[in-house]
Amino acid sequence: MEQDSELGDGEKSLSEEEQAALDAKRATLEKEKKELLASLAGGDFSTQKAKVAAVLNLYPPTRNSDVTLALKYWEMFQPDIYNENGILPKDLFKLERFHLIVRARAKIQNEYGLFVADGEIKKRRRKREEEMHEEVLKDVAPRKVVNVFSDETGKNADYVIVASVWVLTGRAVFTVSQAIKAWKEQSGWGAREIHFANFGRRDEEPLSEYLRVIVANREFLSFKAIAIERARTKRKVEEIVEKLHEHMLIRGAEHEVHTGRIELPREIEMTLDEEQSLDSFTLAELSRRVTADLERTYGDQLKLCDVRTASSKNSHLVQLADLVAGAINRKLNHKGERNYKDDMADRIIHDLDLTLSSEGVAGLDSAALFKV
Repeated sequence: MEQDSELGDGEKSLSEEEQAALDAKRATLEKEKKELLASLAGGDFSTQKAKVAAVLNLYPPTRNSDVTLALKYWEMFQPDIYNENGILPKDLFKLERFHLIVRARAKIQNEYGLFVADGEIKKRRRKREEEMHEEVLKDVAPRKVVNVFSDETGKNADYVIVASVWVLTGRAVFTVSQAIKAWKEQSGWGAREIHFANFGRRDEEPLSEYLRVIVANREFLSFKAIAIERARTKRKVEEIVEKLHEHMLIRGAEHEVHTGRIELPREIEMTLDEEQSLDSFTLAELSRRVTADLERTYGDQLKLCDVRTASSKNSHLVQLADLVAGAINRKLNHKGERNYKDDMADRIIHDLDLTLSSEGVAGLDSAALFKV
């Protein structure tokens, strides 16, 4: 068959320089897209683009209406200024500019291809905005999502451990992250990344203050950990870690539903420290198995929607998972003389009510340790 030598409508041949420039632009957009997704995964709201993306992700109706988007943005990120019953003229100067929010939304949807609007709305956005006037004024329901932040430890010790922080609503990811951020900015830790392994004697008082912030937000949080004694299995440590993450999600979800901490239907999104030992292929397989197990048990009422990684440097909740993992690791694996690190581990376990028990599940309804 003879090949068509003509280019399609709207297409033209590109010079090498133009093609190189196009490829560079595509690479830049892909890099920006990955960075944005990583920020969302880690609960990092330090940029306006990440804040807009968080609203688009959590409140699907905002993808179709810039007015709805701006209202939810102001409500979520500027609650001290925004007032749904009326905004004072002087406060309008303090709110994030509408056109900047819209510009960020356009880039996220049109250039990154994320959280896109419905097909018809993309074609007729302005006209549809007018038709949606009454809907815009109604309360916009968020997605029912549980965010799980996990970390692993003890890979060279007697017990291998995976610990996780379960944040029970998407909105609470921001609430808890902002509470930690606000405290750190006026604390002795400042911009320091929180790792249990790096604690020194001078960190005992800041740790107590930090834990008070977490306890104050305890209603939004659950803590789950799972551990296995390496002597009881012949699996390689990487496979052990993979299985622990898998069973932590399955048994953790069962515990949340059983105790009534979450109501169905619900979606689960999981974030791991990007420095963990599981590669993208392994994470995809883990996601597939957990998805199948949840479907067998709950049908379409409980779904694992995403498993991703994020840098602990920019994620207060991944750092919190590290803190919990470090404390449990100290209790299960430390064999040397007792010192200040043991006192810190005891303080974390006591304040967060992470009582360890050989029976399997212990502590409050919102805390559990599983041993396999």
